[in-house]
Amino acid sequence: MKLLIMAGFLGSGKTTLLLQIAKRLSAASLKIAIIENEIGEIGVDGDYLNREELHVQELFGGCICCTLSTGLIETLEKIELHYQPDLVILEATGVARPGDILTNVNKYQPKVESIKILTLVDAFRFEMLMEVIEPLLTAQIEAAHTVVVNKIDQVQEKTLEHVTHSIECLNPEAKISTVSAEVGTNLNSFLDDLS
Repeated sequence: MKLLIMAGFLGSGKTTLLLQIAKRLSAASLKIAIIENEIGEIGVDGDYLNREELHVQELFGGCICCTLSTGLIETLEKIELHYQPDLVILEATGVARPGDILTNVNKYQPKVESIKILTLVDAFRFEMLMEVIEPLLTAQIEAAHTVVVNKIDQVQEKTLEHVTHSIECLNPEAKISTVSAEVGTNLNSFLDDLS
């Protein structure tokens, strides 16, 4: 079983992109399972994904990188036992630190054969978020194998260049893609690379 961890602050477009990824991989006959982590007790995104006929397991009441780490491992074991997916996509809550999730999964779940971290960055709110939650956003970017700069349709080219340069400085090893998940800009080339 392979695991794709999707990180990104609230409102970055994780669910929109997740749906596009799941549809593309399902169309390629891959068996996909989704774990949805919500801080609250109601899973709005999970209901939406279930309506799209995707196998969704929700984890409520905390963040999987700390308070729900045991629940995540149990959920991965349950999914493997009952569903045997090719890929599990984990949509982490917006305040999660994906590096901590990676550490916990590597430590307690040996059946996961590979783990990739994809961090979504909101191009439109990047500067504002860096001023307010810089340590969290930096941790999400530094842990990523791939950084997807989303909402490029809402910014000028100069702003996009600044955002991608900032990401390159924080994580020179990460692959950077620029998309608009909502509008579809550059989405096909990103999904082709991901597949």
